[in-house]
Amino acid sequence: MSSLAQKEQFDVSVKTLNLSERSLEIRWSDGKIATFHYLWLRDNCPSGFHPSTQERLFNLTTVSPDIRAVKATFDETTLYVTWSEGAHKSVYRLQWLYENAYSPDFKKTDTSITVPWGTEILNTMYEVDYNDLMQDDLALFNWLKAVQKSGISYVRNVPCTDEGVTDVANRISFLRQTNFGTVFDVQSKPNPINNAYTSEALPLHIDLINQEIPPGYQFLHCLANDSRGGESTYADGFRIIEELRETDPEAFHLLSTVTVPMRFHDTETDIRTRNTIINADENGQLVELRYSPHLVDTFDMDESMMDSFYLAFRKLMVLINDPRFVISVKMKPGDLCIFDNRRVMHGRNAYEAGDGYSGARHLRGCYVDRSDFESRLRVLGRKYD
Repeated sequence: MSSLAQKEQFDVSVKTLNLSERSLEIRWSDGKIATFHYLWLRDNCPSGFHPSTQERLFNLTTVSPDIRAVKATFDETTLYVTWSEGAHKSVYRLQWLYENAYSPDFKKTDTSITVPWGTEILNTMYEVDYNDLMQDDLALFNWLKAVQKSGISYVRNVPCTDEGVTDVANRISFLRQTNFGTVFDVQSKPNPINNAYTSEALPLHIDLINQEIPPGYQFLHCLANDSRGGESTYADGFRIIEELRETDPEAFHLLSTVTVPMRFHDTETDIRTRNTIINADENGQLVELRYSPHLVDTFDMDESMMDSFYLAFRKLMVLINDPRFVISVKMKPGDLCIFDNRRVMHGRNAYEAGDGYSGARHLRGCYVDRSDFESRLRVLGRKYD
């Protein structure tokens, strides 16, 4: 319940306070009205949280569903509530109540900080130097904010060592381990288990959509790229989805409500999940795209929607390959690209592999989950925001 960062001055006060059967209503001096239900208030009583960990200790089942406030008063900074059970008294900061109010007057507007992009990002993409990133927390903070907005950025002059990519990723947080390992090498190999390990063109896609939760941020570090071809391609999935939502709402609805099977399998693994291709939250805000034609399994929805779903899926594929949205970048040794793997699709053009399947094009990669990325950003924000 307590804040780890000092809040700016709170200038709103309570004008009136009224008790009803199930809730407490506050009319604030700025004209807003907030209703706080008794169960919500009791569950958030500051005394019910551990003083050090700030994790909730209170068990809601220890009070009845009909608990109510028998008395409530306030002063300039605080609300005081006396409860009908256990002679319990709660003390709430008015600023905390105002910031956490959930009534219509406090309905949150779109809090998304993502900035959609098409080919114009080639002229505006955020870049940072490896040494600055590794030595300066402010540079790290500014870079993370930029990555969160656009979903993509480049780090330049990363040492061409096996540890180069993990050094950058570890500046953020722990690495995500998958069936491809903690670190993976993207290069043409004999008997490949994945299309990425060939020299063929790789269509735009999201990695590991077959996982229960696909990896959050992907890091790809170029160690060698003297092949003919092999340009990296990227597209902002959120920008494309918004185009689909505007131009074909029914297609958006099908792709965001009908689940499909997703699968990766080889001799060692058989990892499957079932999910929608587009995931949005209850407010319609985009959460993730799960698009990878080579990892979707055989569609099995009801026959009444099979044809419509295929038409919607095809519409999305057409937009994904629209030249307005796709950028192409020839990476050079020392370049590292980070991108939001649940938003930004990546791929590559075909290239000529060297003799012996080595040397021509070699990228080394790893993942950091979104939750860990965002945690690092929040902690740095306490210092620099």
